[in-house]
Amino acid sequence: MAHPLDGVQLKCERARCHLNTLKAQFDAFTRDAFRIRHDIKDHGREHVYRIVRLKKPRPEWGPIIGDCLGNAESALDCLAYQLAVLHTGRLTPNLARDIRFPVYPSPSAFWNNLPRLRPIGPGLVAPLERLQPYHGARGPDNHWLMILKRLSAFDKHRTVHTTGYRFGGMAHHEPDSLIDTAFPRGQLKLGAVLARFVFDPPAPEADVNPSFTVHITFKDTPLADGVEVLPMLNTMCTRVDAVVDTFRSLFS
Repeated sequence: MAHPLDGVQLKCERARCHLNTLKAQFDAFTRDAFRIRHDIKDHGREHVYRIVRLKKPRPEWGPIIGDCLGNAESALDCLAYQLAVLHTGRLTPNLARDIRFPVYPSPSAFWNNLPRLRPIGPGLVAPLERLQPYHGARGPDNHWLMILKRLSAFDKHRTVHTTGYRFGGMAHHEPDSLIDTAFPRGQLKLGAVLARFVFDPPAPEADVNPSFTVHITFKDTPLADGVEVLPMLNTMCTRVDAVVDTFRSLFS
């Protein structure tokens, strides 16, 4: 016999499937995203590693990210629908059309929209209110639920863009003459400096054999510009699963 949350679970699994697809493609991209040139300056005092060839992020990643966001958000809306059915029974077309999982930036916005939760029933108002983004330690704009809502809305009208971003690196060989190391952070661009090393005394023959930490981040998107894609999507998928589990016992 079908369980009321079967459809919700399928959407959660589909969101996770898109996330796994992105992870595999991101891993392949970052292994071969760029080529570097090792420049030696000031008779070997300064060594600079910069990008001389660069692959562009694949444009199809945007729709895949959008599908992940859409399924995660839809799972919550389907959960709200099933909670309304559990409380109200058969829903009228108008009620069914207007059922959404509540996501509000402030307590006043939540309570002003309380009539929208009437089909779900008064017994679930408090649990839903506790999940609201304004309870987040860093405010509603940094809460995963608000970011999910706004990114999903953004994707409905525009493509989500991504970019490669350098987060740091490591020198695998550090001679005693190495006195300063820098791994500038920022978007991957042709000519961008990935690392700078200073030697005293100068070491024109040195090569510290650096490696670089590169990830894919959101680009030109609300609330998430410069944020790593995979950790953010993973957080959303994990938290949506947890929200669904919070209400699962009601359907036993």
